[in-house]
This record gives sequence, C-alpha cells and structure tokens, in this order.
Amino acid sequence: MDREATYLFEAFPEISKAQWIEQVSKDLKGKAYSDLFWHLESNLILEPFYHPDDGDSLHAPITGGKHFNDWEVGEAIDVTDAAKANTEAIEALMGGVNAPLFALKKSFDGAELQRLLHRIEPEYVSLHFGEYHTDKDPVALFERLLEWVTSLGKNPAAIKASLDFDPFFDWSEPPIAMLAGLIRRCEADWSSFKPLQINTGRFYAGAEATSDELALSIAKGSDYLALLGEEGLAPELVNRHLQFAVDIGSSYFVQIAKIRALHLLWANVLSGYGLNNAPAVPIVAHFAKESQDENVHTNMIRAATQAMSAILGGADRLYVLPAGASLEEEATPFHRRIARNVQHLLQLESHLGYVADPAAGSYYLERLTTQLAEKAWVKFQEIENNGGYLSFKGF
Repeated sequence: MDREATYLFEAFPEISKAQWIEQVSKDLKGKAYSDLFWHLESNLILEPFYHPDDGDSLHAPITGGKHFNDWEVGEAIDVTDAAKANTEAIEALMGGVNAPLFALKKSFDGAELQRLLHRIEPEYVSLHFGEYHTDKDPVALFERLLEWVTSLGKNPAAIKASLDFDPFFDWSEPPIAMLAGLIRRCEADWSSFKPLQINTGRFYAGAEATSDELALSIAKGSDYLALLGEEGLAPELVNRHLQFAVDIGSSYFVQIAKIRALHLLWANVLSGYGLNNAPAVPIVAHFAKESQDENVHTNMIRAATQAMSAILGGADRLYVLPAGASLEEEATPFHRRIARNVQHLLQLESHLGYVADPAAGSYYLERLTTQLAEKAWVKFQEIENNGGYLSFKGF
C-alpha cells in the first residue's frame, strides 16, 4: 500500500460496534435496537448489521472452483411440437441464451429430436433436457442424444449436456439400477453429461424454512451417494455426473446465502465419503413459482433482484421465468426477451461475473451463510439418524 493510501486510512478513526449501536439508538428515538433484529427462523436471529467486533472469522471465498463468477444464461422451452420449439430455441440462442432447457411434454423419437435440434451447434452451448410426461425413459433419451451428437461428427466429451432425471421425485419405486447404468454409460461414452439432477424445488417453503430446505437437499443427495454406492459406483464418479437444481425466492439476502451454504454443506457431505477436494457440482437456479405475482410488471421488476441473488450466491446456470408465468399462459416473445435480457444486463453492464464469490467478506452475508449452514447440518444429522431422506417423515 502506498503512502497516500496509508494516510487516507489513518484519516478515518476506527469505530467500534458499540459506538455504531449508540448512534443508531439515538436515531431510533427510544425504540430498542433489538427491535430491528430479524427473527428469520427459530433460533436464527439476525442483527441489522455486523462488525469485526463480532469476532466472526470470514470464510475463504466460495468459488465453486471458478476463477470468475461466470454463469450460463438459460431459457426453458416447452416442447410439444419439435419444429415450433426449434424456432423458439433458435430465437433464444440468437438472443444470447447459451443453456436452453428443453421441457419435453411427450416422448420424442430420433427423427423428432433431429428436428428439435436442427441448426443448433452443440459445442458452442450447453443442452439440457427434462421429460415431463408419463412415459419418460431417460436411458432412451440419452441414447438418442448421443446418436445425434455422433451423427454430427462431434466429440461428446467436448459437449456439455444434462438430463433432469431425479428418481426420488419421478418414480414411486426409484430406478436406482437404471440410474447407475446410465452413469456408467455416460462415464464411458459422454463424460461431460450429467444424468442426475437433485431437484430441491419441492423443499422450497419461503425464506423462513431455508434451513429445512438445505437439510433435505443434502440428505437427498447423500441418499443417492449411498444407494449408488450399493450399485458399485464410487462417490467421486457419482459426484461428477450430478447437479443440484434450486428454487430462488424473493428474499434477496437469504437466497444469496442459501446457495453459498449449499456449496459448503455438500462439500461437508462429500468429506464424509472421503472426498475432501472433490470438484464443486453445478447449481442450477430457477425462479420459485411461489415468488411470482399476478401482475406481470411486478414480476419484471422483481426479476432483476431475484436473478442478482442467484448470481451473487454462485449459481452456475440461471433460468429467469417470463413475467407472465404466474398466469399459466404460454410465454410471449416479449416476456421471453425481457427474461433473458435481465441476465445480459447483469453480465454485460453490471459485470457480476467478474469477481468470484462477490458476497465474500460481507459480515452480514457471511454470518447468514454460516448460521443457515450450521442449522441445516444439525437437521441433516437428524434426518440421517432417522434412516436418511427416503425414510424421513418430516421435521
């Protein structure tokens, strides 16, 4: 630090937390400072600000292994007609999307997938698929996608793709053996493919239940590691082929801390399986439907802060809901454009991707992250002591 900078800091005396509180109390004009505390959950109370005098030790930045806070711009595309969905996908890609999610509403054969993916160059984007119909067959879908990639003469390992396959949610009898076989197939023929998505959206119940949401999320992931281990898959192999999907609400600071805490908690789970330096798994962020208002203009305005909370928390891929999603109508081209442009503004004008873990060093966010993680870990241990996620009956 040069002499001028040193002098600048010396010109401002250090102020203790007690001095800050004294001044705040004067401005409150008789109202107690403790009245400003936020009782987020039972036994989770937040002061309006934190200070070095609180004695908190700050985390190392939670980077997820990234040098920058870059993320992929997603857009969900409902697919009932392959040609129509392809037109929407090309429009999205031309508009700057680089991680389309194809929500398949029926089974598609190889020829229909070819029409769906016509003119899409897979090495320049990542491709994501979800089967949202009754006769889903993730193995067949994977094989058709692999056939399409190889027909283009591409190296599958150079192409990022994933499947929203979550046996615990989608089947009454989870096909763990099927999942294990699919992971082995991916490892052999498409090493960058992630066939397992640990969906946590059903655990979302607002900011006041965030520690429950986190505990159930990692308990679910831990059960997958255990059951796939019984199928002969090592935890490091499973970890390479999974991703988490989380719902983002409208409580700004809580959503930032939630994603940061999930990174810490999952690393702790992996440590229990003997993986102390495992690569971080991707976290995919979607807007919680419960966070949407019937007023589309309110949703458009709120989208900016919701997207910011996901990004500052460290989401690797983000899907912003079109503003009219709460009306359960087909998204208009205008609403889709505004949804993707929110992310472009945050990337290209706000530069939120430049700094890995931009929330690091904030006493308030560090305290909130730590408290959520610690409380969730206690609840996770309760779940484990009661037989794990599949056996747990609720808090």
